Amino acid sequence: MAVLAAVRQQYEVLPYPPRDPERELEELRQPAIVELPRILEAVWGGRRQIDAAFSVLDAGCGTGDNTIFLAEQLRGTGASVTALDFSSTSLGIARRRAELRGLDHVRFVQASLEDASALGLGPFDFIVTTGVLHHLDSPDAGLRALRSVLKPDGGMGVMVYARYGREPVYEMQALLRHLAPRSLEPAERLRILRSTIASLPRTHRALGALLSTPLFRDEITSDAGAYDLLLHTQDRAYTVPEIYDWLEGADLRLQEFSVPRWYDPSTYLRDGRTNELPEAQRHAVAELLHGAMAKHEFYAVASDAAPVSPLASADPEAVPVWSAWGFGEKLAPALQRPGDQLRFSFGDERDVALGGDPLTRALLAGIDGRRPVAAILDAAADVKGRPSAAAVQRRWAEMAAALRDVGALAFQRLA
Repeated sequence: MAVLAAVRQQYEVLPYPPRDPERELEELRQPAIVELPRILEAVWGGRRQIDAAFSVLDAGCGTGDNTIFLAEQLRGTGASVTALDFSSTSLGIARRRAELRGLDHVRFVQASLEDASALGLGPFDFIVTTGVLHHLDSPDAGLRALRSVLKPDGGMGVMVYARYGREPVYEMQALLRHLAPRSLEPAERLRILRSTIASLPRTHRALGALLSTPLFRDEITSDAGAYDLLLHTQDRAYTVPEIYDWLEGADLRLQEFSVPRWYDPSTYLRDGRTNELPEAQRHAVAELLHGAMAKHEFYAVASDAAPVSPLASADPEAVPVWSAWGFGEKLAPALQRPGDQLRFSFGDERDVALGGDPLTRALLAGIDGRRPVAAILDAAADVKGRPSAAAVQRRWAEMAAALRDVGALAFQRLA
């Protein structure tokens, strides 16, 4: 309980992530883990329809990034969003952000997520918890508490820290435990942190790694981010095998990582030597090959949930949908620019390069979230040179695989 109290106090004084609600309408933040098309595909294979019975829990919502983005995507569907956090300061910021956007289908609850089963809030179709469970005194108990309010066919989106990429963070944390002990007030600890960073030589291994990694460098720029990264009371990280064991202990199974490309050994090794390994081992090998993962984001379902396979990209009735909110509108001008390649970034290393030929451009232009695959392929067959049906299908398969691999494209059944 002492750890819980210390963590709560941190977020009352330094709500995280730092957000100014009065600037909310300047930008819609879009965390990848809560892109709705990806959720629907990963958990239900793209076969789930959103209606008034659909309910979502943001467990440990902080200042509300996941809550706001989910609520915007669910606007007008009748679905509900519950935002749960133990910090009144953080909840106040999240609530104000929702008010400014007119999101009246969000319920805010101040409580600890470990008490989820006693709050009478669920059960939920989808639960998201990012950057929270690894700060609990018992991440195991926290995960089991969320599992208890998940519907039998529901799913979870989870982000926890990854061990190998955070090694420089833990080296700096060890130093600051000596220089800025937890007995000091937060303001004094922050002063020491800033002074220490300014004093260290730029040849310092851990500091150099922090400053050269955008994720960490951006965190250090704000007091809330720097404290959360380097002075946190409770902080643990996971390897891929530990995630598998952790989920199993909570009666959950890993469904999919949010960016599949990172966890595929063939992204790094082209000789196919890992192709015959079990999936869990392939994921573990990919983590080691990457070498610098700082976080793991993934979807999980109940261990006894029926297996679900995503719709095939060749399914003529499947409807391809951009996972990135508003990407369709941004795509049109990009398709008009000449070039041999089309390069797209979906954030967080989710970059993909595609051919800039007329067939690829026609296929991309056909993705509008309404047209099924059959209609897109038929229209693309009319481009200059009139490619064969086999050529169109082959290009579509290659393109869809590349976009799916970075979590940019999902497939759904709309009827």
